[in-house]
Amino acid sequence: MLSASAYSFRQKSRLAISLSWVAGYTNVIAFLMCGGIVVSHVTGNVTHLGHGLAERAMGVSSAAREIGYFGYLVGMFFLGAIASAFLTEGARRRGERSKYILPMTVEALLLSLFSVGVNLHYQGRITVARDIHFLWMSGVASLAMGLQNATITRISGAVVRTTHLTGVVTDLGLEGVQYLLWALDKMRGGKIGRRGRVLRVSQRHPTVLRIMLLASIFGSFMFGVVAGTIVFLRFPTYALGAPVLFLLWIIWVDWRKPIADVRELDLTADAEYGGYAAVKAILPPELGLWRLTHHRTDKLHHAPDFQAWVERLPRHWRVIILAVSPLTHFDADAVLDLNAAVQKLRQQRRDLIMCGVRPVQYKVLSKGGLIDVLGIENFCPDLDLAIARGMNLAMELTPGRTEEGAAA
Repeated sequence: MLSASAYSFRQKSRLAISLSWVAGYTNVIAFLMCGGIVVSHVTGNVTHLGHGLAERAMGVSSAAREIGYFGYLVGMFFLGAIASAFLTEGARRRGERSKYILPMTVEALLLSLFSVGVNLHYQGRITVARDIHFLWMSGVASLAMGLQNATITRISGAVVRTTHLTGVVTDLGLEGVQYLLWALDKMRGGKIGRRGRVLRVSQRHPTVLRIMLLASIFGSFMFGVVAGTIVFLRFPTYALGAPVLFLLWIIWVDWRKPIADVRELDLTADAEYGGYAAVKAILPPELGLWRLTHHRTDKLHHAPDFQAWVERLPRHWRVIILAVSPLTHFDADAVLDLNAAVQKLRQQRRDLIMCGVRPVQYKVLSKGGLIDVLGIENFCPDLDLAIARGMNLAMELTPGRTEEGAAA
């Protein structure tokens, strides 16, 4: 499920917003527990490290401790990012569909270990001073935050971060000015009614969506800080239960209903179609065939990121057939994403044909307006009719193919 190529913008946004509060929550507990130390970002710790290096260069012997500790924190955050990369890349090479479940599981285990340290401290079995317990507890928390930050970076395609807010606040300022200038240009010289229309259109403007995402991440991080402070001060031994349970819930949701993959369909090897090599031989090169699929063939699964899929399609394909799995779940977000993908294809003078859509799926697609956008003629009950429709459409969209197709 947790894949940059599978996640739609809304799915990425929901996950980023959700994980932001985990970062704020963990950071403030580490701050309270470890004497003002931050673990969710590197900027402050590098500042301390540089300060220590400068003092050491000036002959201050006590600076060695500061250099060692803050260098250790930076290294643990960096190690978390490396671990996330190894886990996700290893899953990709093994062909696993849920590439980011392992990092989420490891993060839950690390936060559980941090929680054990908190419990041992309040039981009087360890003291959190600048000793070995202080080191491993703050190091484990920093490792977990580096792991989470790298994971959400991969999921979002390096669009958002969740463990610090420097970039979020910067982007909020930049995007806010962009939207303000766009709105002023649209409303210049217009009447009140025109201003109302601009405000309505703004709800779907990409810049507004980006601003809403950034503001939500900021608010989610702040909520985590406030909630973490309150819970830790009242129930310190149970404080880290909330983020651990939340991460386990994300893992369970992925296992219960993963995100489908879109794979190119080979007619000679496709078990559902029957291996018609003769049909493949007469297909025009402008026709591409794809199927929604998942390695767990008996499980319901979410629709993938259709816009990302369309962007990866080779340009020589003018008509694309998409065979829908009966287990694919389409919600309102998926239909909006599919609408946008169809519009991208139309802008490139290409078209999409869907086949195998069940009545339940058809109702959801119709309610979301996809039937009007795509056209009822581009919905086929099975792959045979879709191929016939696709061959005709490929001839219409490709100059010089009409006469060739008529001769065939």
